[in-house]
Amino acid sequence: MLSFQGKTVLITGASGVIGQACATLFRQQGARLALTDLSVPPREKSDSTDDCFIAADASVPNAVSDAYERFSSELGPIDAAVLAAGIEGPVCGIEDLSVNDLDKILAVNVRGSLLWLQQCLRDMKTARSGSIVLLSSISGVVGTGFLGAYTISKHAVIGLMRATALEVGPLGIRVNAICPGPVKSEMMQRLDAAFIARDPQRFGGGGDASKALPLQRYVTAKEVAAMAAFLCSEDASSCHGGTYMVDGGFTAR
Repeated sequence: MLSFQGKTVLITGASGVIGQACATLFRQQGARLALTDLSVPPREKSDSTDDCFIAADASVPNAVSDAYERFSSELGPIDAAVLAAGIEGPVCGIEDLSVNDLDKILAVNVRGSLLWLQQCLRDMKTARSGSIVLLSSISGVVGTGFLGAYTISKHAVIGLMRATALEVGPLGIRVNAICPGPVKSEMMQRLDAAFIARDPQRFGGGGDASKALPLQRYVTAKEVAAMAAFLCSEDASSCHGGTYMVDGGFTAR
């Protein structure tokens, strides 16, 4: 069984369904948690004294650096990180994608990942160890029509992961990306509604994106969290610079 006893794990996007699932799993495995998002998670906060939540905008450099300093002061160096903060952006054709909408999604999904990754590398380079997992998407490895800004951003997250992996591997730091398929969540409900409004016959009129997966069901946040925990653990000591699909078989085509 995986164990993070005595380890400090950073989770961004901690109020989202994947962030919450990661927090639950890492907490069960003994980790101290540094949790951050724009707002406090909707579930009741854990009574664990090993958790520290700080509200911060992932796209704002000073907010990220200030939050990281507070985490370091209260919990010590970060041993592993799951960078899960992200937004979906508009459902629209490329010709209708505004610069403002593109900038907004790139700010959170790409700049936010970069800013938190940069902070983590400071301590990890000193320790010459650590693991960072970035959340990309199936839209980071294949195209998704009418979801251009999101697709662009998630491809960029994989580029960020690969460039970083080549730089920090010799220092004992591992960096990987997870590419979930459609995850059962409020975000997916919004996307399904927007897509079915554009095409009532989508997936034979079934509407939801689970019909596009060979497993014929949504991916669960718990399944994504399990992959994140594995990649952060010593059991994944040779997993580096990789993109790991948790997609119900979508990319097997």
